[in-house]
Amino acid sequence: MDITQKQARQIIFVVVAMTFILGFGIDLYAPSFPAIKASLHTTSQFVQLTIATYFLGYVVGQLFMGPLSDALGRKKPLIFGLIFYAIMSFICSLSTNISTLLFLRFLQGIGVASVGVMCRSILGDSFTGKRLATSMSYFSMSYRIGPIIAPFLGGYLEFYFGWQSNFYFLTLYSILIICMILFFLPETHLTRIPFQPKTLLRKYAALFKYRTFVGGSVCIGILYAMMIIFNVVGPFFIQDVLHYTPISYGHIALLIGICSFIGILSNRFFIQHRSSTSMIAVGIYSVLILSILQVIFAFIFPVSLMCFIIPVILILFASGFINSNVMSHILDLIPQGKGVASALLGIIIICCTGTLTALSSFLESSTVRPFALAYFAMALASFLSYQFLFKKKH
Repeated sequence: MDITQKQARQIIFVVVAMTFILGFGIDLYAPSFPAIKASLHTTSQFVQLTIATYFLGYVVGQLFMGPLSDALGRKKPLIFGLIFYAIMSFICSLSTNISTLLFLRFLQGIGVASVGVMCRSILGDSFTGKRLATSMSYFSMSYRIGPIIAPFLGGYLEFYFGWQSNFYFLTLYSILIICMILFFLPETHLTRIPFQPKTLLRKYAALFKYRTFVGGSVCIGILYAMMIIFNVVGPFFIQDVLHYTPISYGHIALLIGICSFIGILSNRFFIQHRSSTSMIAVGIYSVLILSILQVIFAFIFPVSLMCFIIPVILILFASGFINSNVMSHILDLIPQGKGVASALLGIIIICCTGTLTALSSFLESSTVRPFALAYFAMALASFLSYQFLFKKKH
């Protein structure tokens, strides 16, 4: 697609703004986990599972949003998905029991799937090569800024207005994004691919022949799970075990997010001078080494705030060298049907993230050791995915 410089700026601006929703929907209410547990008279495991059900809805939504966006364009499915997301966000605030909240979070995930698919598809439509890698770095930055801002903001919302205020915020923000899409986002997909439900599974299956695509998606999914799992385990360890306030947790999450963001900024600098593949290698080896050190320190200092957060900071910093570079490579593999490719990419990422997040809800949160061992297992799995799928066929 040929676009002007002004259109390019508008596309990146809108994509960055709406990408925040992906992080806000998961991390904004994380400081409220203990309050939700008390308010809905449930257990910490069920509260943590609200993230897993959100991911499940996200996967289901992407199965259909990708092909629909190739058939109808990017804007219509995106607007419809965000309207549905705004409605479900508001209804979440009215939940009176955990079963209702779990189901509504599933529906929220279906709505927000439109954002996950369209962000990558719109960038893939609009840019190629180095420009795509650069635009993907903006996407990765906003993907990380959401989790940076969200717990910080959510801590204050919880402290002053209660856990329901997080969902009021999501409702208002999604309405704002709908307005921005209507006025500032051009339609980037002009060549329609007919929606054929009978061939839908065949289209997805065809993408699995690209081992690089699958390996890169799995690698990103595991690394993203490492960030999410901190926000699943962190509130209970920091607030219930170490007795910090929700606002203090928000400040700690903000610090971790800033360091993660600096990793992405550093990557933007280095890819101007080094190949993206070399930056991926630096990041993946660093994550593995840091996770080993994290386990060692966890057994030396089993209940320590610094032992808990410093390895997370360094690991998420290093992952900033991986995600955007891998994502731009695997989307460049697919010349047509980027909506389907983007959907499958998102499905693989969220399946990895959702599964690992659901398992993390059973981690013991009174000590750092289970968390550190889980991080090591994920770092190793990400390394093996890179080594035997992505790297081998790249």
